[in-house]
Amino acid sequence: MRNESVAILDIRSNEVAFLLGSKGVNETFVFRGTHTEQYEGFSVADGFFDEESFRRAVSVSVTSVRQNYEGAIDEVYIGVPSAFVSILTKGHTNSYPSKRKISPQDIETLYESGLNELLAQGQCIRRSAMYFTLGDNRKYFTANDLYGVPTTMLKGALCYYFVKDEFYEKIAALATDLGFSKIYFIPSTVAQAEYLFSQKKREGYAFLLDIGFLTTSISVIYGNGIVHEETFDCGVGEILAAIATQFNVEYDIAEEILKTANISGGTVDKRLMWTNEQEDVSFPIQTINDIIKYVLDGLCENVERFFGKYYHDKVTTGLTVNPIGITGEGIAFVKGATEHVSRRLNRLTEIVFPDLPYYDKPTFSSRISLLSAALSEREKHNWLYKIFNYFGGKRKW
Repeated sequence: MRNESVAILDIRSNEVAFLLGSKGVNETFVFRGTHTEQYEGFSVADGFFDEESFRRAVSVSVTSVRQNYEGAIDEVYIGVPSAFVSILTKGHTNSYPSKRKISPQDIETLYESGLNELLAQGQCIRRSAMYFTLGDNRKYFTANDLYGVPTTMLKGALCYYFVKDEFYEKIAALATDLGFSKIYFIPSTVAQAEYLFSQKKREGYAFLLDIGFLTTSISVIYGNGIVHEETFDCGVGEILAAIATQFNVEYDIAEEILKTANISGGTVDKRLMWTNEQEDVSFPIQTINDIIKYVLDGLCENVERFFGKYYHDKVTTGLTVNPIGITGEGIAFVKGATEHVSRRLNRLTEIVFPDLPYYDKPTFSSRISLLSAALSEREKHNWLYKIFNYFGGKRKW
């Protein structure tokens, strides 16, 4: 594969996207190939519904891009959905017998010694820090700010991201079968947190609600780490299923109904009817809106339970005043969903998405965030980059 390009496999709850891209100018990207394929999906409780369907979707996506690309694609960055990720946080301190200037190796040692004290199941695929301190209670949100500073103590509020063994082994085996010699895993919500929210926003707590087709995740972000995260089975697929069941129609009719629905207004006249293009099927718009709102209310109840679990007292309640950033294909599918969620949760909300032409939609948040994260990771792996840091250069973390 050309040195400037990276390959991304973005796994969502009902589709996979294989993407080949590189850095462009002014924080943009150059895309050299992309293909999206649907499959049976997964749930939090049961995992993949049909593994063969998933394998086929990945194979078709990868093959399609390879056929139209001149060059080898032998390494891939795989986005791990939050349903297969667990997060452990840890405050950890390393002390030194005398003052020393902090180096990249000291940061690495802090992460490693913190990880060694954790008793966790699964593969640790990433580490990050909410912040660092040097014993003076000042918070440093990036490791770059620490390098060269003399201290006798290095502290970190650290986050470790573990992927379930079964997922790790199956995806690694599939990638190997498809001819990838190097495989890297990136938690999807971590990539989105870093790309969709500015550093300044993350330093004051940020909230991400990723509404997918079959699953939804809610994440609390602080600094460069995720403090809390939960995933539950709810998404636009549940709305489609409810519409199909209520009106006893096929999936394609339910999809057509949902694409034209809008729940941003108030009560709708009961006489108003939705009619398909052939004008042979019609249903009350008010009933359609009620179905959509009912499913979204269930989603909001999960979010409310999440905040009640972690932010129920007066001290932590103040942390939840910041708006919830909403993204994912689910929110783009339902007109008025953001407003309804905001009213239901009694919280400010905002739609977050990539700031890119054509890709400026919540549907693309996951894959573009993964591309950004992979390009950053690849830079760290570059041998020239390592030599540069060995001789004291600044390092992104």
